[in-house]
Amino acid sequence: MEKDIIRVVIVDDSLIFREAIASLLSQDPEILIVANASNGKEAYDKCKEHNPDIVLMDVRMPVCDGIEGTKLIKNSFPEIKVIMFTTFEDKDYITEAIRYGAEGYIFKDSGQDHIRTVIKSVKKGYPVFHQKALNTMVQSIPETTAAEKVNIDLNPTERKILSYIVEGKSNKEIGLLLMLSEGRIRNIISDLFDKTGTCDRTQLAVFAVRNDLVD
Repeated sequence: MEKDIIRVVIVDDSLIFREAIASLLSQDPEILIVANASNGKEAYDKCKEHNPDIVLMDVRMPVCDGIEGTKLIKNSFPEIKVIMFTTFEDKDYITEAIRYGAEGYIFKDSGQDHIRTVIKSVKKGYPVFHQKALNTMVQSIPETTAAEKVNIDLNPTERKILSYIVEGKSNKEIGLLLMLSEGRIRNIISDLFDKTGTCDRTQLAVFAVRNDLVD
């Protein structure tokens, strides 16, 4: 069965960088670069014109930065998924991007295979955050003492699933690794949402790291 083509807009204020990333990503037959933009406002306009699946968004740009661009896009086109793509490990940018609905946050020093994997995972509905970005995001949460950390009784399978969620793996990938059905993985994750008081995979990942539930 032919796989769906993922339509991508690349946003960066460097033309050379946009062209380089477009060239690398275009080598994947599942990815189609439909447009590029030099700032967040242009990205919003390109989304209106091309209706992409994914926007690969730089953070620091003139005129309209990536955070404001994400806000514009997600307010008008919530179905379009935004992946922040930057060299800056700034907790304020990370938390703001997530607050406005970004589904991924990776750094420009990531390998091209990793970038492609992130694009495909986010398209399937699985938020992915570079481990350094996740750690920075966790650090932005008010510090808690050891006594304040939530003590949740989890079995080894639940802990393993949590670690895979932090890594950004999909239900199918987790199921294959643990030799469990995808439906069973969904049920366990639903139970984890209830146990942790979280409502999505990003919150669950942050909660797990914050409360030392994963190695």
